[in-house]
Parts: sequence; C-alpha cells; structure tokens
Amino acid sequence: MVPGGGPALDGGGWITSRHPTQRNRRKPFLVDNVLLGQTFREKFTDGFRRLVRRGKLRLEGDWAWLQEPQELEAWLTKVTQSDWNVFIEGPPNGKSDPDHVLKYLARYLTGGPISDRRIICDENDHVTFWARSKDKAAGNPSRPFSLPGKEFVRRWAMHILPKGYTRSRRFGGYHGSKRKHYLNRCRELLAIANPQPTAPPERTEPSPPICPRCEIEMCCIHKEQRPSWKKVFERRIYADPSIYSPMHHCRYKGFRAFPYEPDG
Repeated sequence: MVPGGGPALDGGGWITSRHPTQRNRRKPFLVDNVLLGQTFREKFTDGFRRLVRRGKLRLEGDWAWLQEPQELEAWLTKVTQSDWNVFIEGPPNGKSDPDHVLKYLARYLTGGPISDRRIICDENDHVTFWARSKDKAAGNPSRPFSLPGKEFVRRWAMHILPKGYTRSRRFGGYHGSKRKHYLNRCRELLAIANPQPTAPPERTEPSPPICPRCEIEMCCIHKEQRPSWKKVFERRIYADPSIYSPMHHCRYKGFRAFPYEPDG
C-alpha cells in the first residue's frame, strides 16, 4: 500500500500527490498508469538486454536468432514502439476504509493461492474447486471448476516466489529503523493525534463445538497444529524424484514439462 502523499524532503510540510499535467485536478491521484507502463517497459527491456549480454538468459530454438546483437537491438526497438498496459485496481466502491485495507493485507500476506474450503474434492485424478465465473451480467457467481491434478499443481506452483523474493517489503519511511519517527512526523503535519494505547482484550476460553446433527457438545480426541509447507514438501511423495512436485523447479536448473521424466 502506498500513501497518496508524504512529508517534504526538508520536513517542512506535507505534499499531496498530484497529477503531473493536470495540476488543478480535484480527484485524488497516486500514479499515472501510462507513465508506469512506459517505466516498466524501459526497465524490462534494459534487464532483458543485460541478461542476454551476460549470457544468463538461454535463447534456444525459435529464439536463437536473438543472440546476434544487431537482431536483439532491432527486436527490442520493435517491442518498445508499442504501448505497454498496466492495470491499477482501485478500491472497492470508489473508496477504501481501514477495514478494507486490513482485510486485503491479511489475505495478501498470509493467504495461499487457494484456500482449503474452496476445494470440493480430489477424485479420478481431477481436482474440483469453487471459483468465480466470467458471467459479469450475473455478478460473477461462484461455480465448481475441475482441472486435472497435474494442471492444478502446475498452476498452484506458479504462485511460489523465487528464492530471495518476499511478499512484502518495508522501505523508505516505513523501514523498521525509521517507521516510528516517520509516522509521528506524518501525524504532526496532518494534525492527527497519536492513538491512545488500548488494553489487550481479555482472553476467554472458547466454547466447545456443538455437533451440527445431534446438537450435543463434542469433546476433542486429538489435536495438532497445521504443518508448514516445509514439512509438507519433506514428505516422501515430494522427495521421490519419479513423482512431480512443485519443489522440483527449485532442484533442477531446467524447466520440466508434464509428465515429469526423471534422469536416467
């Protein structure tokens, strides 16, 4: 999440984000999607050119001709002549309350590609799950979808971040060493009182669950914590090299398409 303004570099006042060309625009503005697309295009092509020159990007088959410097520059010139579109999703209903921000961040930082409650069944080598349909006229209602097990795992594995990447980073004024001073300065410039510390809520013992059929209080027979993904991938089915698993893309340098074929 990025605020629509911040303290001036000299600390003398608050600067609100404004449109680069429409200075009298009243509608809140954060970033121009056209400028963002141009900047992303420039960064992407520069990184692509750098990887090719250093030999870190393998261009084979139909892309082998890009190994020639002249051909590479001609292709990049053609690519940069078209506009690159970026999508910036606005807040729900045109505004964003603190509750909306917290719910979004909670799902983004702690959620996975798909929640367990959306998975209906796993039968006959197919996984059936709930997902929203593309029927906008009906409000995109949820309906069951089915995918082959291998395709479901492949799509799930696409959400695994590469090594060294994290879901969220704090930088600038929100860095751990500057956050407290930065927030105090923002509240001072915006004339916002510091929030009063609140006492933690009293912990109450949860009531025992009730059976939905006979409506009798149930007792716990066995309880264990949900295993981490590290523990899940350490199980035999994922450690066996003859069985494809999402972790194989981290163990081998090359990409292996389905079905997985072990070495030898």
